[in-house]
Amino acid sequence: MAQRHGAVLRGLLVVGAAALVLSGCARAPEPAVPPIPLSSSAPVAAPSPRPDGGPGPAFTPCRGDLECATVPVPVDYANPAGPTIPIAIARRPAANPAAKLGVLLVNPGGPGGSGIELVQAGVLPREVTDRFDVIGFDPRGVGDSTGLQCPLGPETPYLADPDPGDPADEAATNDAVDRYDAACGQRYRDLLPHLGTRNVARDMDRIREALGEERINYLGFSYGTSIGQTYAQLFPTRLRAIVLDGVVDVTKPGLDSAQAESFENSLRQFDAACRTDPTCPVRADPIGTLDRVRARVTAAPLPVAGTSPLSAGLLEIGVVYPLYSQDSWPQLAQALAAADRGDGAPLRSLATAYFRGSNSDTYNAVTCLDNAWPTEDEQVLAAARVTESRAPHFSGNVLVSGLTCSDWPAPQQPLTPLENYAGPPMLILGTTNDPATPYQNSVALSRRVPGSALLTYRGEGHTVYTNGVPCVDDTVNRYLLDGVLPPPNTTC
Repeated sequence: MAQRHGAVLRGLLVVGAAALVLSGCARAPEPAVPPIPLSSSAPVAAPSPRPDGGPGPAFTPCRGDLECATVPVPVDYANPAGPTIPIAIARRPAANPAAKLGVLLVNPGGPGGSGIELVQAGVLPREVTDRFDVIGFDPRGVGDSTGLQCPLGPETPYLADPDPGDPADEAATNDAVDRYDAACGQRYRDLLPHLGTRNVARDMDRIREALGEERINYLGFSYGTSIGQTYAQLFPTRLRAIVLDGVVDVTKPGLDSAQAESFENSLRQFDAACRTDPTCPVRADPIGTLDRVRARVTAAPLPVAGTSPLSAGLLEIGVVYPLYSQDSWPQLAQALAAADRGDGAPLRSLATAYFRGSNSDTYNAVTCLDNAWPTEDEQVLAAARVTESRAPHFSGNVLVSGLTCSDWPAPQQPLTPLENYAGPPMLILGTTNDPATPYQNSVALSRRVPGSALLTYRGEGHTVYTNGVPCVDDTVNRYLLDGVLPPPNTTC
């Protein structure tokens, strides 16, 4: 499943949630556009000195109390003297510099989430921000680091109904995806092959070098755990501490039903909670209400003033978005009740918020490179139909993502599992009812990495650190500050 992997941090959905593997459906092809040129030299300001005397990033005040800079990196690490792109970084200096332990690089997930926005949100505990310079960066293809914007919009394939098993819907989705892929490939033909996570990890090490640090600390949420695993694989001795919350299993192929099934499980958890809540407006039958709305918008999308109608595809996205956090379940219930009355605006707004939460084009570009995908449409259709039987409310994303990546205009570069790890002990977090990154992913990684510790949170939601669970926050803080892992089988 290609639901996006982003962290929900105290209301900041820096997301990645549902598979935004775009395309164009129900609208004419966009006109041809010229490719975006790559810079041949890095834009630079006056560099600031590094501790070792070498040139460092030129930080300037930005975004309130942050300091911003760029670090130039090669587009293609196999051609280090070739074109470069600037990687945007932001620093929140340690509040207690006399006791500083180093730098902490952070990533909120995605692919497509902005580490700069995560640092700006100020969600990390004071104990951590006192002792570390917190560094956020926009990975290549995100935000201020040459953010992608493909010609066809991310909502396009969901304007109708990407329904596995319905030949007409499958054909329309396939046509939409083909147009999306072709337009995106035309605009970014020189950049798309170089957006994979291995290069993001290499960029992180360039940031480390630019900052003059021998070792870094790393905190990754969701897709950020893919970056962390890859950095640990390439540069294990350059880590002091590493925390991975909501693990992405890089060993799985792109077409995998596990994530869709996790969202289906979270929908059932929402259903059970709603039925026992006298204030829930759909408590009589929450999933039944969803099914009734789905049947209605499949027959005729619900008009919404000022935007496109609520289609069956957009309904799926609108339901996925609030399932990331239990705090958003009341909003989902109210939106379903409104749609059941014929008002599709609340669910349409949820879908809009989802698409705005991260860069869907970058999500596609990275995911299509990082995973092994079928290259034949029939294989995709067969896998999506299997998912339909296991996770009927969330199989449309599987169809869209599989078709997008099967014809993506850049060769696949699947990640490989972290083995023979030679870095510091790793702290791995897993939430038992995480809808986007199944708990078993965290368990499996902890077993593959000797000396690591698994911290289990029994609860709902996607990722948990900084979400107000003292047992979790205290354990992570102690590890980051003192290097102390929790005892085996610790559960919060």
